[in-house]
Amino acid sequence: MKTTLVSALMHLYPTAWRKEYGAELAAMLQARPLTARVCIDVVRSAMWQHLRTVQAVALVGLVLMVVTIGAIAWDIVDPPSFGYFWNRPTVPERIELLQRPLHSEIWVLFLVGIGVWTARSSNRSAGWAAVQVSTIAALPLLVTGVLMMSGLLDFVELHPGQTPTTYHERGILYTFYQGHQQIPGPAPIVMLLSPLLRLPGAWLWGVIGGEIARRVFRSRSQTASA
Repeated sequence: MKTTLVSALMHLYPTAWRKEYGAELAAMLQARPLTARVCIDVVRSAMWQHLRTVQAVALVGLVLMVVTIGAIAWDIVDPPSFGYFWNRPTVPERIELLQRPLHSEIWVLFLVGIGVWTARSSNRSAGWAAVQVSTIAALPLLVTGVLMMSGLLDFVELHPGQTPTTYHERGILYTFYQGHQQIPGPAPIVMLLSPLLRLPGAWLWGVIGGEIARRVFRSRSQTASA
């Protein structure tokens, strides 16, 4: 009966945590009386471990979501010009963030950062953590695409060399920079698909962040043991 209860308590913990510390905790519980207080402490600890693994991902995702919402609002209020640099179309960082995130330094830094943190703080997949962050952060783009499709948000597709109108001239209008996007297509479709299109790149940058963290940790360990 006690073995069954200990096994059930162990399964309350995240799989990665259980693989690393489960045997030690199970042996400790087997060696002492399983009182109600002990069981409550174990359950509380398991809940905390789940929160630990999700908390950072959710927090980073929400911060990047706020940045994305700010970029969308800025595009509506004050859309930048669509100019050229060395014969190539160029736009500010905030438009890169919205339309070509894997070219955006902000987006990439967030994903690499969560990859580093995940690899250092748990045994979870750094790539999967970055995918979760990207999914949360890209939700405003999905909403924007739905509003465009439904006709509730007007938009204009700007081409290289064109100058956008201001908010005071045309009211609430989303400016989409045609030709500077992840895939070819009209603005509503691209915005709707954007959260999905970001996932492979998000996974890759998360994996890179995780690998950076592991290499730094190994280097420090070797230095300390030398």
